Amino acid sequence: MKRSFVVDGHGHGRDSRVIEALRRLEGEISLETEAADTGGLYSHTVIIQTGDVTIDNEELDCEFDIPFDDDTEANEAEIIVYNLSDLTIQNIKKDNPITVTAGYGDDTGIIFSGLISKARSYYSDEDRVTEIHAIDQANLKERDLQNISYAGGTPASRILQDLVGMVGLPVAVFSLKRDHVYKDKATIDGGLMENICKYAGVCGVSAYICKGQIYVRHIQDGDGLDFALSADTGLLSLSEFEEEQTAEDFKDTVHGYEITMLLQHRVTTASLINLQARNVSGAFRVREGSHSYDGTDFLTKVKAIECPPAPAAEAAAESAAPSLPDLSGYSGVSIVDGLKSVGADSSYTYRKILAEQLGIQGYSGSAAQNLEMLRKLGAKVG
Repeated sequence: MKRSFVVDGHGHGRDSRVIEALRRLEGEISLETEAADTGGLYSHTVIIQTGDVTIDNEELDCEFDIPFDDDTEANEAEIIVYNLSDLTIQNIKKDNPITVTAGYGDDTGIIFSGLISKARSYYSDEDRVTEIHAIDQANLKERDLQNISYAGGTPASRILQDLVGMVGLPVAVFSLKRDHVYKDKATIDGGLMENICKYAGVCGVSAYICKGQIYVRHIQDGDGLDFALSADTGLLSLSEFEEEQTAEDFKDTVHGYEITMLLQHRVTTASLINLQARNVSGAFRVREGSHSYDGTDFLTKVKAIECPPAPAAEAAAESAAPSLPDLSGYSGVSIVDGLKSVGADSSYTYRKILAEQLGIQGYSGSAAQNLEMLRKLGAKVG
């Protein structure tokens, strides 16, 4: 990038970033955190490209927040660059294509590609701040539908197929988990993307955009990157969640983890994460998330749902009822560690089967339920 793109004499430089990082570090060290092996990962690389403008974080400070998810609504990225010259700002124009490439050293990839929706510049103290907003698909702007009617007896799959066709993008996959027939007339009103989300839920699937194509399928059936994640490969934290989703006569329970890791440009919607943490292991499919950089923290955060074992493995687990895991030799309070100690499956799916066999109703993975399960399997929990 040419030096003429940089404003001279303004001070959001490297020294200020170091001081800011040191200040933020104070009080944030936790001895209980399982530290990731981040050797070789401190060479943050960020390249922002729009038209003839190339912005490199080696020369200019920048920040970004780039979301991705499992619906067809446009995602809006926010990109901030400090101390651009007038010439550069003039070349950052609405509706121009923009890409963000990020990673470590030479291991980089495009984490956002779209069009600029708006840009503005202003001063904050001595820094000149340029704030860029961009959407990943111009034709994904919400469009209103009015009084599109379907006769009684129409299946939800037919309505969903018609709605997806209105988006105007090629359909890579259209695979449904279930269907629902409307006995009475069905009328479509409101936003196109909103209705796609609604009828995808009725059909038990997600509808999302990936690389300019529409995928309609259950997020667990994705064929994205198979990525191994542990403390050694950038795992920072995780927390469990469980959600109930209702659509027409259906109720679905979704179980998974909110995961924070060092920025991984390969992770996006439907990526498969093989998670290996202290108390959790198994396969999880990414439903939504974001890549972010604030000048210090270089992160990817996702919500990932648990992938059930293959039907044969699940059937084998169910048929194993007479021979429950023997945890009489285990002393501790983690059901995951207890099961692992005897070589048993520790996934949420298998624990749910075990809970049913042990008479624990409505298993959701709570601490009380896990302790009860440990006791019933013979563990010494005090």
